[in-house]
Amino acid sequence: MALTLGTFTKLVDGSFTGVLKTLNSTANLAIVPVDKASENAPDHRVYAGNGQRYEVGAGWSQVAKSSGETYLNLKIGCPEFGTTWVRARLVKLENPGDDGTTHIALWEPRDR
Repeated sequence: MALTLGTFTKLVDGSFTGVLKTLNSTANLAIVPVDKASENAPDHRVYAGNGQRYEVGAGWSQVAKSSGETYLNLKIGCPEFGTTWVRARLVKLENPGDDGTTHIALWEPRDR
């Protein structure tokens, strides 16, 4: 079962803005497309903060095998998360929200 960690709006320039929420943290994020420096480099950088931005992660474009839809595979870290990265998928909503939300960040816990 996937859990929603955040809601985002896609902007005209291809970036996303929104809020990521966990039980202990709430962060305003911007997910910004970047030029890839190499084949394995991220397609997006994730920044936190209003005004001055602080890099907190990255995102790679992926294509879902079942639906063929494109989504972003996000990797986000901060001291509040300890040594663990939060990994989430930014997926497009079928119907945009009344508040302009176009995408949600989904987290699926993994058994180890």
